[in-house]
Amino acid sequence: MSLANSTIAFIGSGVKAEAMSKGLVHQGLVSGDQIIAADPHRERVLELVSRYNVHAAASNAEAARRAQIVVIATKPQVLAEVAGQMEGAAEHASLVLSILAGVRIRTLADALGNLNVVRAMPNTPAQIGQGITVWTATRHVPEAQRDQARALLGALGEEICVDDEKYLDMA
Repeated sequence: MSLANSTIAFIGSGVKAEAMSKGLVHQGLVSGDQIIAADPHRERVLELVSRYNVHAAASNAEAARRAQIVVIATKPQVLAEVAGQMEGAAEHASLVLSILAGVRIRTLADALGNLNVVRAMPNTPAQIGQGITVWTATRHVPEAQRDQARALLGALGEEICVDDEKYLDMA
């Protein structure tokens, strides 16, 4: 299984991050102890700890340093601030998965110092595991990490990989 030995950090623990965590745990793709949640609202992180037995991180940088897969699930307008807080901690990640609306792959790769970026656009039914997520990856993302992206996004419902980033904006 592509996620069996991976730790996944969620930078941002809102509705979509919870939907993905819930899907991953309930589908048996990972256990809660393979997930690390970071969010500026500590009480939100503690909700996820209680519901899914995930680990809480004191900071975005700590979460990213402890994981092989980093999921960026914040508001798009705070990416620069979040990247600054991470202090390059995502540079070592084997995969960075972004669900930020409208933020281009190049921007993500530059901000986080990592070329292994998958950009995805889940839709609202993803919250109940019935979504359709359109995604794309940089040419730097190896096939094993593409498989991980498929598994992560499959936890939200159906996933569709496209070759050109412009299709995400259409989605």
